[in-house]
Amino acid sequence: MSEHPLIHLEGLSKVFYTEEVETHALSNINLSIQTGEFVSIAGPSGCGKTTLLSILGLLDSPTAGKYLLDNTPVENLTASQRAKIRNQAIGFIFQAFNLIGDLTVYENVELPLTYRGMPGSERKERVQAALERVGMAHRMGHYPSQLSGGQQQRVAVARAIVGKPLILLADEPTGNLDSKNGNAVMDLMHELHAEGATICMVTHDPRYAHMADRSVHLFDGQVVSEDQAQKHALEEAGFDVAT
Repeated sequence: MSEHPLIHLEGLSKVFYTEEVETHALSNINLSIQTGEFVSIAGPSGCGKTTLLSILGLLDSPTAGKYLLDNTPVENLTASQRAKIRNQAIGFIFQAFNLIGDLTVYENVELPLTYRGMPGSERKERVQAALERVGMAHRMGHYPSQLSGGQQQRVAVARAIVGKPLILLADEPTGNLDSKNGNAVMDLMHELHAEGATICMVTHDPRYAHMADRSVHLFDGQVVSEDQAQKHALEEAGFDVAT
């Protein structure tokens, strides 16, 4: 295992400003994720889960605090440097799949490699391997509209892993799927993790949160303990919880 965590957050905060309102989405987040770890980020709607994942994926920047990705500070990176890291080191899996409708399955998975300027023969080898890995090689000539939701998410997973990223970031990857397809995608995530993938997954579903090595609970933009998370959940459900 590496001497340093793959992801290290220290005192991380995120504030959104409008003309009259300050919204504190994240407050003093301290978190480390080791290489090869599977971490879920759980909590109620509006607690800051997606904001945190956006910062981890360099899609957004914190207002304050420190973020080290593979021991490299990210706050001073230029836009082009951040884009290069997103392309080469981070694989994204979204709830809405985010496949491009006028590209085939093969072309959707190939796209991030094209941005790297990778030779065509290597792209072909990687795309075929990724699609075989998720059981979608037989559909490489189809378009997203010709696939079920579960199949589209499998293609999205293939696109995320084709570049062999340092970490997979999954934002509610089962949110648009029925239970059968959701379970199938989670089985695939577990297989990838067993093969060494580092995964950070946002989910509101406690069944899937508990399938990770470790579950980080957010409430009102702060990391809370599992006991605190259960207390907040009971309070939200209308129960009077004694302190």
